[in-house]
Amino acid sequence: MKKPETKITSPKIIKTKKTIKIAGIDVEAEIEGPPGFVVHERDKQRGISNPTKPYQNHTVNKILSVTVTKELKEKVAKDALDGGNGYDEGAGLFNNSIFNVFKEEFNSGKELNDILSTLESVARQNSGAFQNTLERYKKLLDSNNVINFLKPEAQKEYPKLKSKFQTKNQEYIWLIANLDQSKFTKIASTSEKYLEKGLTISPRSAFINEAGEIDSNGWGPPDEYNTVTSRLRRDNSEYRVFDYDEYYSRSSDRIANGTYPGWVKEDISEAYSRKYNFKASDGIRFSKLERINPNPAKGKLNSGLVLDLDVSNDEAYRRSKELIEKLQKDGEQITSYRIKNMGEKNSDQAFKDILGALPKDIQQLELFFSDKATNTASLIALENKNIKELSLYTSGNSLKKAWSYNPLALRNTTWINTIDYNVSAEYSSYDKITTRITFNTLAFDQEDFKNGSYERINDGLRMVYYARNNEPFFQSGHGPGLEPDKKLGQNSYPTGLDFSRVIGIKSLKGLIFNDDLDTSNEPRKITELTLYNNESYFEISSDELNEANLQHLSTGEGNPEKPKIHFSNGNNTTSIRISGKTLLSDEGRKNLDKYFEYNESLRNSGKQIQIPNESDELKKQLEGWGYKVSTASDRSFT
Repeated sequence: MKKPETKITSPKIIKTKKTIKIAGIDVEAEIEGPPGFVVHERDKQRGISNPTKPYQNHTVNKILSVTVTKELKEKVAKDALDGGNGYDEGAGLFNNSIFNVFKEEFNSGKELNDILSTLESVARQNSGAFQNTLERYKKLLDSNNVINFLKPEAQKEYPKLKSKFQTKNQEYIWLIANLDQSKFTKIASTSEKYLEKGLTISPRSAFINEAGEIDSNGWGPPDEYNTVTSRLRRDNSEYRVFDYDEYYSRSSDRIANGTYPGWVKEDISEAYSRKYNFKASDGIRFSKLERINPNPAKGKLNSGLVLDLDVSNDEAYRRSKELIEKLQKDGEQITSYRIKNMGEKNSDQAFKDILGALPKDIQQLELFFSDKATNTASLIALENKNIKELSLYTSGNSLKKAWSYNPLALRNTTWINTIDYNVSAEYSSYDKITTRITFNTLAFDQEDFKNGSYERINDGLRMVYYARNNEPFFQSGHGPGLEPDKKLGQNSYPTGLDFSRVIGIKSLKGLIFNDDLDTSNEPRKITELTLYNNESYFEISSDELNEANLQHLSTGEGNPEKPKIHFSNGNNTTSIRISGKTLLSDEGRKNLDKYFEYNESLRNSGKQIQIPNESDELKKQLEGWGYKVSTASDRSFT
């Protein structure tokens, strides 16, 4: 029976007409205010909403429509050619590094053959940059229309030169250098349609089409209406403990060194080493961070004490818990705890007690995990701690599928950092680059399934899937939808589930993947499921098979790649043992089929099933479906 909907008071969205600036030009526009994020009372009561205040992903107004003027179109075209200011400076069609090299060489007074030979060599040495630049003009260059967009003298020369170029690249180089910038004044219809919505051509993504019109592969709003940069700036200035009022992230080096723009860091370990009896070589360090320009605003921190523990050092690992406890006893106000190289020296290192020793209220906690210990199970010790800012980093492979976290560990954490550097897949997995971790799997522990109750697990699932899903961390690696505060079902989310630490979870039975408080949100789908098993057979009751809920295993309609079911003992699971004598329903049959279809070792072992003695009807049913059935007592097979 469906539960009655909690009364929701949706924030009122206001639409107004006003004059705004786009590309420095005043235009009339219709504006819509940002939608507030609805927090359900039940989520508050369950302790799965943000513990401090509702997070707002979109904080700026949205441009609905713009009256496009001739002046606006001309300015947008000019910016695409010149590159404009700020981020796109030096990225315009006629103002970029490759184009400027061409221009300078053609103005050098050298012979044409020497110029082309030199520039072709430059293109070879910078092949990536050259190819990217070439693509921006190539549609026009490859068309017969190109001659109409050359400088007057070049229009006369081109027919004579065309057969004399030694390579196609030489021809491209000559054409690019001889394009007449004054002839590119019109933006393409596609880009004009985006302009009607307040989105201008991104100079960095601009190209020239076959008709000589300026088009783009990317468009964006003015800075004050940019939902992404405004969120990043807000998070940096309001959610960071060592805050700064900019939208950019911290680099890998800054993460590793614990430094921030606008702050200076000083090592003050010597002042603490005698009192707490440690040496410089023990992997223990105290630092002071001070704001360069103090901020008098209420709630703003201007200095902070940082404790670094490098637990790959035996002494730091051995003394961490004791030191953390002693500092609290002595009343030392530690602003930031940084625990580095967790699991690097030994993947069996235990951290639950160390994290458990941290104070109840923590301003900043930065944990650096080795990619040899990807389950982060120790985080559960943080569940009842009030943490303002948490960052999870690694200097190993941050994109490993094996990374997982228990969401219940984060229920009292206000902000989980997703701003700092996120390493690209282009890097080798062996490169040591400090980066935040990308998680796509939720994991749970035995304590979450006490007495066979699904309540805690469902709390954790709902927290990630809906209650806090507008927060970037809970969107996994693929980010938000177009309206992350309002249409949660369109946001991404972790698609893996790991129950390898939970004996007793055999399927998705009892787990909730839909939003029962707002049915307009799409249900969640699981692409990879890991279950605990320590036998050659995986035992599940026929009753549970009938209710296994495996319809939620899906990679999406039309995707040729199937979901995956894994067992904690890897390929050692080669058959299924069905306990009980209940016949399988149609749904039960579908669920059984999925275990074999989605698990490689079961699939390759010949569809083997074991059932209890005297289960003749069940045996007949399974054999009729093509399974190889044997009978077994509790202790022996027959």
